[in-house]
Amino acid sequence: MHEFINDETPHHIRLTAPEIANIWSQYQNDSMAICMYKYMINIVEDVSIRPILECSLRLAEGQIMIIRDFLIQEKFPIPHGFTEDDVDLSAPRLYSDEFFLSYTYIMSINGLAGYAAALSTNMRRDIRDYFVKCQNDTMELFNKSLDLLLEKGIVSRPPFINPPDKYEFIEKPNFIEGVFGGKRPLNCIEISNLYWYLGKIQLSKSLTMGFSQVATSQEAKLYLWRGVEIYNKHIEILESIMSQDHLPKPKSEEVEVTSSTIAPFSDRLMMYHKCLLGSTTIGSYGSGIGTCQRIDLGIHFARLISEMAQYMEDGLNIMIKNKWAEQAPLTDDRENLSTRKN
Repeated sequence: MHEFINDETPHHIRLTAPEIANIWSQYQNDSMAICMYKYMINIVEDVSIRPILECSLRLAEGQIMIIRDFLIQEKFPIPHGFTEDDVDLSAPRLYSDEFFLSYTYIMSINGLAGYAAALSTNMRRDIRDYFVKCQNDTMELFNKSLDLLLEKGIVSRPPFINPPDKYEFIEKPNFIEGVFGGKRPLNCIEISNLYWYLGKIQLSKSLTMGFSQVATSQEAKLYLWRGVEIYNKHIEILESIMSQDHLPKPKSEEVEVTSSTIAPFSDRLMMYHKCLLGSTTIGSYGSGIGTCQRIDLGIHFARLISEMAQYMEDGLNIMIKNKWAEQAPLTDDRENLSTRKN
């Protein structure tokens, strides 16, 4: 029994649907992460990177155990998630050690955003305390991975801007325009969004490229390669916007993918991971629509969201067809219950 589940836990207060959703989703993600990091640890050679990968594995394994206890307490079935059947530790290297470190850095960023969202939808104190711990542990992992990336000089720094002479208020309506005239330079908020979206997409593209090389199902292979082509287009669009203001872009991760065609992971895991990355991309673009003031950026983000959403729907259909998509717990079908014969 873990510290979050003890005699003081309010057993009479059932977990709400959002709380079940949070821990159920985390179980899927952590069980996937365990497979990913067991493979990475088995093949990593850089002694400075290994401890960070081992830390990632410990966190995922510890969180899985706590989630199991929560679900058992609520009499919910333990999800299938991902198991040792979804990883081949004898598979040759598919990505470089530097990629493993960059992957951990980007996934820790996604984790921090996910835990913050989960924390805000939890009601019970023990669940809130658990996600605060997840947030704190992941923040430590984020700092360690970023510090090592900086130390090795393999992470791109975002652009700098020069300070203005004084603060200003927006005076002209065409400040928000960017398509039909009135185009202005990017502001610091828009630069931040574009740069970090590009960094995440570069890593997602390279991860998906590796997956497409090793997938055993032809259907999954073609779908994953289609994802690489979609990411190529997204990168081209976002980089072209940055280049108009002569701003640097994050480095590509493509060179960190080997030529191996032997799969370290099951097609089911790789398809799930691709859908997970797609959902974070959609979330990022949605945030961009809400925070960028130039109309042309919002139009780009909305169009890219639509394309990614269609791609993810096609991926889910493939997963359903192959019985790879695990179903989240449903609410009761009241109509069916009321019409069912005893």
